[in-house]
Amino acid sequence: MCRYQWRALPETPGGEAAILEKAIFYALLLLLALTPLPYGAVESWSIALWEVCVFLVVLLWGVLAIKEGQLKIAANPLALPMIALLILAIVQILPINSGGERPTISYDAYVTSQAAIKIFASLCFFLLFATFVNTDERRRLAVNVIIAVCVVIALVGIGQSYIGKALWQRGAFGPFVNRNHFAGFLVMGVGLAGGLIVGRVAKQLKLAVYASCALALCAGVALSASRGGALALAAEIVFLAVVAIPIFISSRKKSDPGRSGLLLRSAAALILGFAAFAGAMLLVGSEGLVQNISQTQGEVQGELPASERFSRRDIWSATARLIKDHAVAGVGLGAYQFAYTKYDQSSGAQRVEQAHNDYLQIVADAGIVGGAMALAFVILLFARGFAAAQTHNREKRAVALGALAGCFAIAVHSFVEFNLQITSNAQLFLALCALATPERGQRDAAASE
Repeated sequence: MCRYQWRALPETPGGEAAILEKAIFYALLLLLALTPLPYGAVESWSIALWEVCVFLVVLLWGVLAIKEGQLKIAANPLALPMIALLILAIVQILPINSGGERPTISYDAYVTSQAAIKIFASLCFFLLFATFVNTDERRRLAVNVIIAVCVVIALVGIGQSYIGKALWQRGAFGPFVNRNHFAGFLVMGVGLAGGLIVGRVAKQLKLAVYASCALALCAGVALSASRGGALALAAEIVFLAVVAIPIFISSRKKSDPGRSGLLLRSAAALILGFAAFAGAMLLVGSEGLVQNISQTQGEVQGELPASERFSRRDIWSATARLIKDHAVAGVGLGAYQFAYTKYDQSSGAQRVEQAHNDYLQIVADAGIVGGAMALAFVILLFARGFAAAQTHNREKRAVALGALAGCFAIAVHSFVEFNLQITSNAQLFLALCALATPERGQRDAAASE
């Protein structure tokens, strides 16, 4: 009989169990690398394929549990709000609204059921990543893979802008359809690279490699002409300056270099970050970004010609009315586009499927209840992330703060975009969440090193 238990520090298995553990770990890295390729996995078939792949890895997890006689699972509280959101999605599709115009809370039970499956797959991916990326070596490899994937995508986008325009008419966004999702993916990689640079976790040669990666990523963000991406990148640099550097200073060992040396290196890293973004704009051309920024006021005020207007102000205003009418449990996860038509003031001129604000979207989809779950997730993420950074292990501290910086950047970007509804971006975000919040037992062990 198998016994199941929560383990903060899983024992190292041997034989077939060791092979299964490695297979699960490398499968997770493969998912991180391949999921962005089919346009960020936004089409129904690519989302379904991603879900199937995640569930196949879960199947390996189950085989491992049978082999070992126990289920090793990270006791990460970030899973709790995700489980609560999954339960809410199930409630939204139950026939409990018989007195209303619909039999269910959701405006479309089918799409909400699909959203529930995706939430379950996301929960499984998060728990897998938190459970099996559980050693220094695995964390180091996962970080390097994430940075490498982001850099390759950035370089593809840059290459498209110079040599691919004749064949690639969509724009210089790598495998992504949307410039904002391309930029959102890259800024999360910038956070990890920035954390490693500020944390001085490698020799000078390797730091130069990370700096070069950061430059390529910043170039990609600039080339995307995404205003939200530029804002997120700036916020990320401020996060590293205001939050990460003081933590590194206060947590230093007696054997560490002097405070002045750390300050100089950290200041140099920040200057490099600003220079990378400015240099990217000069090197790859930033006309698109400058033009988009110049249009911001006209877009917000609704002063652009109808042919050029895509007014977030109008969408947010309509979404606010939608939320007012469905305040408690929302209109159903994934059903926003069907409920929005009643509040659309454009007479169908705009096809609106998302609120272009992940915070408004979750409250519209899941009501105040879902909004509270999202808020709980954010609070737990940063509380546990900052707690994880209180360790004398420089590498663990750098990874935790770098991952938090990436999460902070995408949280800022989410005020004006829907990055977290894009499968590849949401998956990378969850991977960063897991890296930022390692198990308490692992952190305690690190502190005693």
